[in-house]
Amino acid sequence: MIKRISHALGSSSRELLRRWGSLLVLLALYLAMLGAIYLFFVTREATVGQLALSFALALAAPILFLIIQTMAARYDVGEDRALKLLGGSARDFWKLIVISIPLILIAILAVYLFSKFGATAPANAVREAARTAPAPTRPVAPKPQPVQWQSVVLTTLQYLLFLLVLPLAAIHLWIAAARDGIKQAFKKSGHLLARSFAPLSVITYAIGFVFFAVIPYFLVVTKTSVAGAWLDVGLLVFRLFLAAVFSLVGWVVSVAALGRLSDPGMPDSAARAAENTGHVPAEA
Repeated sequence: MIKRISHALGSSSRELLRRWGSLLVLLALYLAMLGAIYLFFVTREATVGQLALSFALALAAPILFLIIQTMAARYDVGEDRALKLLGGSARDFWKLIVISIPLILIAILAVYLFSKFGATAPANAVREAARTAPAPTRPVAPKPQPVQWQSVVLTTLQYLLFLLVLPLAAIHLWIAAARDGIKQAFKKSGHLLARSFAPLSVITYAIGFVFFAVIPYFLVVTKTSVAGAWLDVGLLVFRLFLAAVFSLVGWVVSVAALGRLSDPGMPDSAARAAENTGHVPAEA
């Protein structure tokens, strides 16, 4: 199993580097999406123009995200030319919205239920009691607080649902919608969802999570102490850019690897290149 995962991740990485034009387009779209998100939060809604800009940015960010996902699902099985791949993805990104509607409804329902049960209520109650308690006149050893198991369980469920279950289900549905179309994706949705949580898929996603989430996080939060303000700013910009590259490449490669593992009959890049040139490698 580990060998299959390593082969899928390695093949997807090599294919992405081979198609450097598509990689540059993906990076441009990703930076544009991050810029749209940043401008959305810093733009004040004081005038009609600023309100219209906020509305446009609120639409642009998810559209760019879905175009990136469509390209990630197609770059190693479709058109070699980056611009044609971009055009096809920009034309078909709506399919990912349609296939995601059930998951969006589940996410909304989950947010409502978690807020209803009050996953953070016990912890807030403990903090409030500690804040309002009278100050002791002499040092007193703090009493150990009992573990709030309800809060622990609900918080764990939130992390599992929003960081593992929904993303994995969405990735497999997106891959099917981008490659096979909406009709086939809905027809195979039960099989796709069951396959999403197979050990092969979960381990691949976990490995990818290290590259597109954990490493970028530490690159962003790590502080460097250097002499000179300009050097410090330069290192900060470099770390942010490196975090963006790791996040994008890690995510795209993970999506492509999951697509390869979900379709064992898909040829690798060497076989496709031989087929395109008309040369069939000799069997051993």
